[in-house]
Amino acid sequence: MFLNRLWDDSDGVILPYVAIMLVAMLGLFALAVDASRLMLLQTQVQHAADALALAGAAELDRHPDSIIRAQAAIHDLVANPVQGAEIDRVAEVAGIDFLRSLPQSDDLLVTSANLTDDPTLAAYVQVTVKPVSLAMLFPMSLMPGRRTVGIGAQAVAGYDQIVCKAAPIFVCNPYESPGMTYFQATQALLAADQASASHSRLIRLARSQLNSSYSAGDLGYLAPATGYLPASACGPGGEAGIPQALAATNVAACFRLSGVHLVPSDDQPAMDGLNTRFDLYANGFHSCHGYPPDTNVRKGYTATYNADWCNNAIPANPGWPMPVAAAAALPVDQNMINTGTQSLNPHVILGSGVWDCATYWSIAHAVGPGKNSPPPGCTAAATITRYSVYQYELNFLDDSSLGGEFGGPRCVAPGVPGRRIITAAIVNCGSNPVPVLNYAQSVPVAAFGRFFLTLPATSGAADGNPYAEFVGLVKRSDPSSKDMVQLYR
Repeated sequence: MFLNRLWDDSDGVILPYVAIMLVAMLGLFALAVDASRLMLLQTQVQHAADALALAGAAELDRHPDSIIRAQAAIHDLVANPVQGAEIDRVAEVAGIDFLRSLPQSDDLLVTSANLTDDPTLAAYVQVTVKPVSLAMLFPMSLMPGRRTVGIGAQAVAGYDQIVCKAAPIFVCNPYESPGMTYFQATQALLAADQASASHSRLIRLARSQLNSSYSAGDLGYLAPATGYLPASACGPGGEAGIPQALAATNVAACFRLSGVHLVPSDDQPAMDGLNTRFDLYANGFHSCHGYPPDTNVRKGYTATYNADWCNNAIPANPGWPMPVAAAAALPVDQNMINTGTQSLNPHVILGSGVWDCATYWSIAHAVGPGKNSPPPGCTAAATITRYSVYQYELNFLDDSSLGGEFGGPRCVAPGVPGRRIITAAIVNCGSNPVPVLNYAQSVPVAAFGRFFLTLPATSGAADGNPYAEFVGLVKRSDPSSKDMVQLYR
């Protein structure tokens, strides 16, 4: 009877099932815990990779030492420890790669075509973090030979400089010589920025409309990366607003260090727009008075009977800008003058920095309180820049030449200070990895620089190019410059 009752007793029959299921449930619980630990660890490791990539990218300003600085920033960064899942240690770097470009799609891998070791072209940095090992809780018997799982991460970040309120023009690096690499050309530009003597070397900004290719000192035109050009404003039509933008005091347009878009334009309207800064209003700008000139517009001009400076102002002599007794413009460098004829040699791109300030001052300030008060360094072999002379002259705007030219504007008075300073993209035209041709897209910029216009363009002359002094590069701390550091992958 006992055996019969035992056979028929069903109490506790679930216990074997519970015992069996408990093993499976514990395994699933361990797997769920491991999955959450893996996700947490992956997030922490990725955050560390992102932070390291951003730290490195912030140094990629295209200067020759940018890669060195980027590597130092990555290695010096004390990243937040990788925490969670019983892990608490600083992320370690497994690899650093620098890129000049990104693949066209995020689905594509970075290849050797994207990589570069040239710091003047490195726009992105890819940081790979060493895998962090995580001991698993899931039963090891189900994962033969595996006791831990490694979690790594990779991030790509980049730097770009955005410069606003710049003119829609680019200048081919005047310090680039034939045969230079891109790195060497950028080095030459930075050296010129740091050497004060280079700032007195005059630059011929050659118009480029008739050129089939661009070379040092040539000037070309750009479409803005963001914003717009004032195409509907007063001035010549059909030029996409480039002449108006060159005449305007404030343009709502920005340009990127990573690449600019080149566009063709008619040189004459563009130069007419630039000449408004000298109080010259010709052709399509003849009836425009919304573009103020500079407060100091001395340029070696005279006017018929000294009566109508707005309509009849012309260079003081056929050999302008060579000085004559009636008027003088800020002189060109000695190596830009033909010795025998004492005439301008328009084929010289970059001056020597040696110029005659004494003669200029004696003619331009022939009458007035500044006649006998030139600035220090204003000698026959000047040790002062033309830009410094221009600034000093603001104290003597009423001084005049014998031809009646004085400093202040007459057509649109009183003018706006600093209008003869223009900000432009500087491009290594000879060594650029993207051929510098009209309609070229994403052409890398070596830097953004400021130029002081010393001479206006001569209207209608094939070689009547404007001339300028290099004032210096636009620094990252400049109000018109914005840094953009961001993650891309």
